[in-house]
Amino acid sequence: MIPLQYYQQELNAGRIQPDERQRPVVEKLNLIYQELTAREKSKKASLTKLFFRKKPVKGLYLWGNVGIGKTFLMDCFYHCLEIPKLRLHFHQFMLRMHEELKKIQGKKNPLALIAKKISQTTSVICFDEFFVSDIADAMILGELFFHLFKNGVTLVTSSNIPPDLLYKDGLQRERFLPAIELIKKNTDIVHLHSKVDYRQQHIRQSGVYYTPLDEASEHKMENAFIHFSQGATVLYDAISIYQRDIAIIKQAGSVIWFDFEIICGRPRSQNDYLALAQSYHTIMIQNLRHIHADENDLILSFIYLVDILYDAHCRLIISSSVLPQGIYTGNKTQQPFQRTLSRLIEMQSENYVYPETIGKMLTDL
Repeated sequence: MIPLQYYQQELNAGRIQPDERQRPVVEKLNLIYQELTAREKSKKASLTKLFFRKKPVKGLYLWGNVGIGKTFLMDCFYHCLEIPKLRLHFHQFMLRMHEELKKIQGKKNPLALIAKKISQTTSVICFDEFFVSDIADAMILGELFFHLFKNGVTLVTSSNIPPDLLYKDGLQRERFLPAIELIKKNTDIVHLHSKVDYRQQHIRQSGVYYTPLDEASEHKMENAFIHFSQGATVLYDAISIYQRDIAIIKQAGSVIWFDFEIICGRPRSQNDYLALAQSYHTIMIQNLRHIHADENDLILSFIYLVDILYDAHCRLIISSSVLPQGIYTGNKTQQPFQRTLSRLIEMQSENYVYPETIGKMLTDL
């Protein structure tokens, strides 16, 4: 099945709504699919294998507001591909790259070696949520992309911002500019316009975000903990992640409860949050507050945490002094926060993780 057929199938089944702005994107992805498929067939002929490996198919950089269907459109494309492929959230990919760099530390041209290794098993890489905020990522992306494209790897990615605004105002941004130029050269830049946030349509709130911080919210948090831990033994000792202790309120079974300042206000890596997502199905956070415009590290930590838990389909239960829309009102990190806000609202829905009966039960807590 080709992407156009898959998209039409979802329309006919009523699983998505008709949106005339999406069809040109699907058609573009369909062309990329056809070119990749044709190249893969041609590579099977030994005389042309090297040529086609070195000549990448031009990919796609799809950007636009949150919740407008970018991820679904990539799903259509990725689902239909029958060639070596890789799909990751962008920050997960970068974590892998830094881990690979550690493994081959001291070797000459390490990024060239990593790109070559990727190209031997992958013809196309699909990124969700391309967003660069970490200087360590920014410093290696130019060279990494150069070698990936040189080895014939195609890039298809979604983002909330156009390429020219990636890593805007970041430290040593001039060293990141070659990465932007490579993206523009090797992908078609498409802006998906839509004012509809599909994530927030038809959401029935299940009651897992409690505000304000009062006795009623405390009661609801306690009841949620009791319900989801299902009678497991309650522990209060700090947990250890990567040989570092993290204080907790308590944990039981696959439920763990943190204070906001502990889980986001202290230096944390994305690996810490990935480890949490792999170990617990329900994360509880108390005392979330408004994050000020100058608290850039704090808002980035919160964004990483929510995004990782969302990707892992973990439950997130929060008590806060502010509504979700009031968590962050600064400008510098507003675009990525809007994506996180959309996800945070979706994570309150019964359809996200909770069965309908659980959603009803939580509403009554």
